[in-house]
Amino acid sequence: MISENTFIRIVRDDLSLPLNGIDLSAGLPAEARVTWDSLHVLRLVAAVEKETGVRLPVGPLLADKRISAIYGALSASA
Repeated sequence: MISENTFIRIVRDDLSLPLNGIDLSAGLPAEARVTWDSLHVLRLVAAVEKETGVRLPVGPLLADKRISAIYGALSASA
């Protein structure tokens, strides 16, 4: 299990994407939306795997690029 705070730290620090004080369960306000591409998702998976030591399935994460969906899948897997 990866905590929401750890996930946000990884996105913010490792991927250099702006996620400060975001509540993933509430969704992102329009001004805080992050544009994800496949490379971001792969980099995120690699960073989470490094943090948790758990291998993650990439396919489902590439299908739904909403940050809340990615966090949900990662937290269920890790």
